[in-house]
Amino acid sequence: MQQILLPFGSDTADEVPVYAASSLASRYDATVTAMFYPRLPDPVIVDPMSGGVVSYDGLDDEIEAQKADAGKKIVGRAQKCSPPLSGEKLNVDMSSLSNWRQVGEVGRVYDITIVGRSPENPHWQTLFEMALFEGGRPVLVVPQHYDRPFGDTVGIAWNHSTETARVLALSMPIIKSAKKVFIIEVDGWVHAGPDGVMLQKYLLGHGVESEFKRGEPAGNPGERVLEVAENAGVDFLIKGAFTQSRLTQMIFGGATRAILDEAKIPVVFAH
Repeated sequence: MQQILLPFGSDTADEVPVYAASSLASRYDATVTAMFYPRLPDPVIVDPMSGGVVSYDGLDDEIEAQKADAGKKIVGRAQKCSPPLSGEKLNVDMSSLSNWRQVGEVGRVYDITIVGRSPENPHWQTLFEMALFEGGRPVLVVPQHYDRPFGDTVGIAWNHSTETARVLALSMPIIKSAKKVFIIEVDGWVHAGPDGVMLQKYLLGHGVESEFKRGEPAGNPGERVLEVAENAGVDFLIKGAFTQSRLTQMIFGGATRAILDEAKIPVVFAH
């Protein structure tokens, strides 16, 4: 894991998870690119053919003002991290994105994208889904104001699905660097595929020893996963995203939605 993407806008510069980005960069000797996306004022005129925004008087000046303020905040917060996130370890890119919808596209050339969960920001879930479905890379969701080390004790929420298999493969550097790895299974929350014993053998083939943690059946398996993870001292959770469709989870709930909304620790997702 060498390249980390941290998208931010004028409305998120105060709360985007800079500490988590700094922690990952320090742990894996990686570089963080903090990439600004303009938050366009309402109303805007959108070109239906290109998806771009038609400029009007004052728009460019407003975006430049956003950039100046947000960039200053990000650099200031990065320097306060321990160790400071600066120099060669931090690239601040203020010009590559013309709107937040491009975050998913640019995320294809980064090892992981970091998104902060914020009740005050109604757009964070949309940003997460853009990065998840358009990027094809893992997305790390960090709870608001999270400022603790993470990565020593990793939990894998294993339901035998292709989504979890994908995030497992993409997260192998995280797994290999952990001091403890737990395979978390919940009774009744499984799909056709290899069970936890086979996963344990697979990990051992990569030099990773792991332990089982099993949860009893639950109305929402995501809540049970979080309960088991907390009891095991897990500080970093790995989860396949949306084995059920987004629409189904929106209406009826689901493991991904519960973990997205309720996790107290960083969670890395892939679809």
